[in-house]
Amino acid sequence: MSLLVRFFHLTSTFFGLTSEYRSWLLEEIYICKKHIGFSYADVMDMPTSDRRYQLHLLMNENRAKQEHYENQTKNSSSGGRGRRTTTISGEALKSKMKSGEINI
Repeated sequence: MSLLVRFFHLTSTFFGLTSEYRSWLLEEIYICKKHIGFSYADVMDMPTSDRRYQLHLLMNENRAKQEHYENQTKNSSSGGRGRRTTTISGEALKSKMKSGEINI
């Protein structure tokens, strides 16, 4: 009986998942449940490619929201301080509100 000659010279004969895969899977399950609204059973029954595509869509959506927010804050002319041109004391404000000069 002759020995089998290996075609590929590999160190391992088992093509299994790495130990890091479980933590990645649990993180994907958490994100799908919390942010997308899938149930645990839905995530586990879903093919990996579909799950990753859903996560890709979520990341793109969050990235677009972030860019929109940054553009809004960059384009705001007030700089977050309002458009007030003069200052007024509290007593003067009360008297103007009582006299009707300022309406709320």
